Amino acid sequence: MTKVGMNASEVIANLDVAIENGHWVSIREECDKFSIFDWWKESLSVSDMKKMRNFLRLAEKYGFGGYCCFKVGVSGCANGMWAHKKESEDGYSPDGDYMFRSFTPDYVDWNANIDGEWILEGYDNSKSSFKAAMAKVCKTC
Repeated sequence: MTKVGMNASEVIANLDVAIENGHWVSIREECDKFSIFDWWKESLSVSDMKKMRNFLRLAEKYGFGGYCCFKVGVSGCANGMWAHKKESEDGYSPDGDYMFRSFTPDYVDWNANIDGEWILEGYDNSKSSFKAAMAKVCKTC
């Protein structure tokens, strides 16, 4: 298997540097460093980057340290953060289990798809309900 694309630890390392610099970054210029495949605004704030980093740290804790990607949203537009258990072989999301968090200012939704099934019903799932559901399905977390 040949790994293509960024995994969680690589993106976290890039986010650490950008957060330490303490200023906004252009998404167009930095999208590859942060595994951003689509965006609706032109820049990431330090707050956005901390949100991304916190998501990836939790993803690693639950075993989703493989390929990750982001669609940076704004109000009313498609968005999300994904972290997979597997690395990508072609630069796209691999098949299999993944963790999700919304990436919009309007709402926060947490979920994971394990064995082809969402662990939580509906949308607008809180981080605490996500963690409780993960405790039931994740044997090594």
